[in-house]
Amino acid sequence: MSLLKRLLPRIVFLASFGAWAFILTLMLAIARFNVPSIVDDFCFGWVAKQYGIFAGAYYYYMGWSGRYFGNLLMHCTPLYFSSDFTYLQLNTYFLLGLGFVTSLFAIRRISSWEFSDQRLWTSVFLFQSAVLYSISGLYQWFYWFTGIYYYISIQLILLFLVVYFTMQSSRKRTIILSLLLLGLMGTSEVSMLMFSAVFWGYQVWLWRFKGPIQKELYLLFAIWLLGFLAVMLSPGNQVRAVSHVNLTEGLHILFSNLIDLAIQFATSPLCWAFCLWMWWIFPSESIKPVSRLNLGVISLLFFGAILMSFIPLSFALGEPHIPARILSLYVVFLLIYVAFTLVQLKHYLPNGRNAGIGVLILMLAGVWKSDNARMLTRELMSGQAAAYSAENHRRFEKIRLSTSDTVTVELLQTRSKIFFGEELSQDPKHLWCKCVANYYGKKAVHLKKD
Repeated sequence: MSLLKRLLPRIVFLASFGAWAFILTLMLAIARFNVPSIVDDFCFGWVAKQYGIFAGAYYYYMGWSGRYFGNLLMHCTPLYFSSDFTYLQLNTYFLLGLGFVTSLFAIRRISSWEFSDQRLWTSVFLFQSAVLYSISGLYQWFYWFTGIYYYISIQLILLFLVVYFTMQSSRKRTIILSLLLLGLMGTSEVSMLMFSAVFWGYQVWLWRFKGPIQKELYLLFAIWLLGFLAVMLSPGNQVRAVSHVNLTEGLHILFSNLIDLAIQFATSPLCWAFCLWMWWIFPSESIKPVSRLNLGVISLLFFGAILMSFIPLSFALGEPHIPARILSLYVVFLLIYVAFTLVQLKHYLPNGRNAGIGVLILMLAGVWKSDNARMLTRELMSGQAAAYSAENHRRFEKIRLSTSDTVTVELLQTRSKIFFGEELSQDPKHLWCKCVANYYGKKAVHLKKD
């Protein structure tokens, strides 16, 4: 074996660590300047302060959204505990830590690599890099507190699947799966629909051809059904639903976003770097092989689940484009599906050879062309993030310290592409103005009129 071949895995390890450390450093640096959004953050903060976290989550469930666990998470906003915006950066730290630990746990369990094995860490760094560099709605997950439930929902799915397929049957396993499933169903409608279609569709397929259902599945199905009904029958969903999207417009939204999803994934070098790494180095024996027929069924269920979950987004969301934070979830789902499929194909095809150079090239290309990396670097180096944070801090301190019940504020002069970019209204009855006013105990807050 040549020297290059012996050193290549170590070079890939160092490169993957460097790529992950670079984007992580940028994200942590920007987190220092995080500010709350004038809409959801202050609304959740005000309701939680006035009624409490659990009562506030209940009111939102009844009047806005069926995401019972997501509502609970968002009412745990840092604004409930303190009006000091410094605490908002803890959200970014928490999500980055959660994603890393979940990835480490998942890859460690399915690969059986020891913690001392550099292949384990390369896999984790590559997966994290693929997500952080590639998702177009990164800032909406990690810097908008109200995006927290999107990222948490994908972690719950990963943890559920890993525990379900790798842990031996026991009471502890059943309790863990039940709690994960209960949280998953009430966190994000997208993850709920994707998980429901693929996991339960596959269980029905196995039951049809392979015999009796495991007793544990009856309990899990009951929990799933309760969570599903709790979300779908929520009074808040009836209030929020839009019913004026006609068939032609809805189909156009659906197919345009499907195309956008395919383009996002196909043009992400780091996603392909991770998939190539899985093909080249990940041990196929780590994941139990499924027959080609079953793999085809899983594929049909997966893409059918995407189509099924795109339908309500296209016909009931009332927006011409699915928001980036939602579409980004599908990119991560697609990344996991492709990686899983490649490992399965290794049971039937010759394993990858000499793919390390390809992984390196794709990794460097991914870092170089990443819009996320460029945006974070530009906002940090130009001082725009710091200026935007300082101006917001002065504005909200003025509102907090004012002795008047009616506070007029100036239009923001600094703009940021990372933090919430909308502005308050000149009308004090506007929802956003009312949320800010109620949070600070004022009768009215509004922009200065022209």
